[in-house]
Amino acid sequence: MIEYLPQALSSLSTALTVGKSIMGMRDSTKIQEAVIQFNSAIIDAQSKILASQDEHTALKGKIAELEQECLNFKKWEYERSQYIRTEIASGIFAYIDKDYSGKFESAHKYCCNCFDNHKKSTLQQFRISEGRKTGLSCHNKCPDLIFFHYIDVS
Repeated sequence: MIEYLPQALSSLSTALTVGKSIMGMRDSTKIQEAVIQFNSAIIDAQSKILASQDEHTALKGKIAELEQECLNFKKWEYERSQYIRTEIASGIFAYIDKDYSGKFESAHKYCCNCFDNHKKSTLQQFRISEGRKTGLSCHNKCPDLIFFHYIDVS
């Protein structure tokens, strides 16, 4: 953006010089050539200014986009601080609300893989009748978590 300013000022300076020289001319052909040169310098300055404005607008858009991204990260960090990674069964972890007290079977659980990637994906519980196992599945296609029983919470 800044690089266009000296070029625009140079074009305007040229236009000013040409304008001053027109004032002292008497020959209509020379006046016409000078006017063409004057107009060319003005058009060149305008194009530099427009290019600068376009770049400025693009940069303002990028700044707004980055500010929104920063805001989203702040919101996520606050949201993330409300949950804690907890072992709910032997070797099985999930994110649950920090303030949750009760049996893990009843807790609202988020997938660790998704949560660590800034997504909240609720784990859905299912039963496997063969072997009397319990499973948790993530709708984002993460591997199912299969175990025999939840850890007892004291």
